[in-house]
Amino acid sequence: MRISETMRYRLFQTCINKLGQQLTDIEKRISTQRSINSPSDNPLIFARSVEYDAELSMGTQYSDNLQRLKTLVGMYDSSLTSVDSQLATLGEMAAGFDTADSSIRQAYVAELESIIEHLVTVGNSKLGNTYIYGGQQAESAPFRLNSDYSVTYTVSSDGEDATNIYVDNSQLGQYGVSGRDAFYSTTKIAFGDVSNTYAGDIYSNTGSFAYVLNATNRTMYVDGAAVNLTAGVYTGNTLAQEIQTRLGANYSVAFDSTTRKFVITNNTTASVTLNWSNAGATAAGVLGFDAVDSIVASGKTEMSDLDTGRKSFLVRIAASGATTGVVASRATYTYSTDGGATWSAALPVRTGGADLTADIVIDGTNNTFYRNGAAITLTNGTYTGHQLAAEISTQLGAGYSVTYSAETRKYTITNNTGSVATFNWSNTASTAAGVLGFDNVDSVVSSAGTDVGDYDAGMFIDGAGVANTTNNRIKLAFGTTDTPLAAGDTFQVKDLSIFEMLKNFKDAFDAGDTTWISKNIDYIETARSSVVKNNAIVAFQGTQADMLIENNATKKARIEEEQSELVGADTAQLGTEFTVLLNTYQTLLAAFSKMQSISILNYLN
Repeated sequence: MRISETMRYRLFQTCINKLGQQLTDIEKRISTQRSINSPSDNPLIFARSVEYDAELSMGTQYSDNLQRLKTLVGMYDSSLTSVDSQLATLGEMAAGFDTADSSIRQAYVAELESIIEHLVTVGNSKLGNTYIYGGQQAESAPFRLNSDYSVTYTVSSDGEDATNIYVDNSQLGQYGVSGRDAFYSTTKIAFGDVSNTYAGDIYSNTGSFAYVLNATNRTMYVDGAAVNLTAGVYTGNTLAQEIQTRLGANYSVAFDSTTRKFVITNNTTASVTLNWSNAGATAAGVLGFDAVDSIVASGKTEMSDLDTGRKSFLVRIAASGATTGVVASRATYTYSTDGGATWSAALPVRTGGADLTADIVIDGTNNTFYRNGAAITLTNGTYTGHQLAAEISTQLGAGYSVTYSAETRKYTITNNTGSVATFNWSNTASTAAGVLGFDNVDSVVSSAGTDVGDYDAGMFIDGAGVANTTNNRIKLAFGTTDTPLAAGDTFQVKDLSIFEMLKNFKDAFDAGDTTWISKNIDYIETARSSVVKNNAIVAFQGTQADMLIENNATKKARIEEEQSELVGADTAQLGTEFTVLLNTYQTLLAAFSKMQSISILNYLN
């Protein structure tokens, strides 16, 4: 068969083009140091390489997040240390205020104003355009200093939490701390207004805040089915246990005491829907969930939307009078749980049984407790603390003695029976537990052992004899000294706010109120403890960030090694191949050039 010159020319051209493409491919492999650069090279390997690239890209983002967190940790550390230092200065001034002369007191006022201004500046610290204490509203200043040196927290309740960031593909980490975390405590305190006429003592079981479930607020829905929690009085941890019990073994539930939020983990093999939007989901509010359904994937968690323990109590004296004497002739007060928008009917003030005149009411709602599973019923009536101690002793019978301390407002039950006794305070029918000041936890008391009340005895802040959804087990009692209450005097039981505390001390310094200062000075240490705790949390975040950065670096190196083994090119071998192909290519180009020449002589040479 005869091959025409045209065909020979085209074959030669095709060969050169193919060789040129091979050179281009080798060049690309050398420059990328990869043997696979496109799907056509090897679809399966290329797809896996793309997955590696995606993992490396995400790893870079995680590392950037962690580096930013480390920068923030340094800022938080210095700012919180500054807050603690300023509070220490306040403590020194408060401790010395009583003996300071007028000029020093004036200097203290100026110094305290400076402290408030400084801490507002600290609270509005920025990293770039981000307010580090702004929580989820970090684009605007979280604190505003008012002309009277009060400070307004401008972040809404649904934006208070610190921002969460992904530090790994399956790990969501907290992005520092929020202004709510840094300048407010979950520790409740009780205090009176600086302007009050009353200079006596107040008492409150601020550490006994409880979640009370009843028929109106105990139902949640999961995948459309009702889950009824048991009515009762709970702490955060015991309520988490109750939720877990009712949901079943395939769920775990925890209570975060720092945020006062519940965390529900779905350990089933499928997604579940928590139907908070269901009108029958009456437990949503007490558990801190918005009325929006949540779909929780297998292995994932659902956290309360709101702080469940933020509730505060504002008390205002309605009618002047004494704190002691016949209850009907005492001063009266009203209370508000919505910041003063609405107020209760007037109630007589009480002393928690410390007065010589009876003010603890035992009736059909709170007259029973259990010992060794058997009911003990107290006689209905109104008692002093000591009288009620005698009544308890009488009903327990021989072998028991009961005392009441007017100083601590607590009962002590001593078991002298010669055998172990169990007081079943956890029994839902133990209605006397609250008025006697015992937690809803059983006490096992050995012979000669004692069971001491967990908190103050007496009536609750709403006048009730049992814990309920209004009082949340909080009480407020007054001292028995001859100090009258005046109409308009106000008292509060609420979470400690550093800025509110500073404002109150400023007002007390201005007024020269040494009594108020001495009664509230311990709250400065409470505030400092909260700051130290937050600094420890931040330090832990920094340590975690260091560990995760190291882990990410190790993971990156492993992925790069695996990817290199999968698609990596032998550059030395490719270099040799490239040289051989290039020489061949250049030779063919030279020959091809002669073929294109018009002169037949050039072709024959």
